[in-house]
Amino acid sequence: MYKVYIENSAVLFVQQLPADPQGEVFRLAPGETPAITKFLQKLQFTKKLYVISENIERIFDEFRASLPFIEAAGGLVVDDAAKVLMIFRNGRWDLPKGKLEPGERIEDCAVREVGEECGLSGLQLGAFVAHTYHCYRMHGEWVLKRTSWYRMRYGGSQRPQPQ
Repeated sequence: MYKVYIENSAVLFVQQLPADPQGEVFRLAPGETPAITKFLQKLQFTKKLYVISENIERIFDEFRASLPFIEAAGGLVVDDAAKVLMIFRNGRWDLPKGKLEPGERIEDCAVREVGEECGLSGLQLGAFVAHTYHCYRMHGEWVLKRTSWYRMRYGGSQRPQPQ
């Protein structure tokens, strides 16, 4: 399964529906390619859209190939008191993250971006958590961003200093 967030809605690419689906169902016709315009039309009437296909890997790969693709990484950062570090940007609370630079390893990107956005040094990279996918408009064009999330810790007397 793949879940792609588009604004305040989600498109779920699945092989079969859950027992009690909460949302609309979109079955691709044979040979039909997944397109963001079709999903946006359906999302006008629901917050969750299930895209059903027996070969969901191929369908998701086609969807991914249809949009400019951005790689990013970020951190689920916890301090010694078990508090989670969040940022407030563009009117929303979020976890710190940013775009991968050419030639950079995704783990290094996660540490660099969290450090830059929050003014932290000496971050300790932990385990990989998950990938998330988001579609949004950039310069008037829809893009798909995959973010790789990692657990991180910071300690000592450091206090985050947001950008």
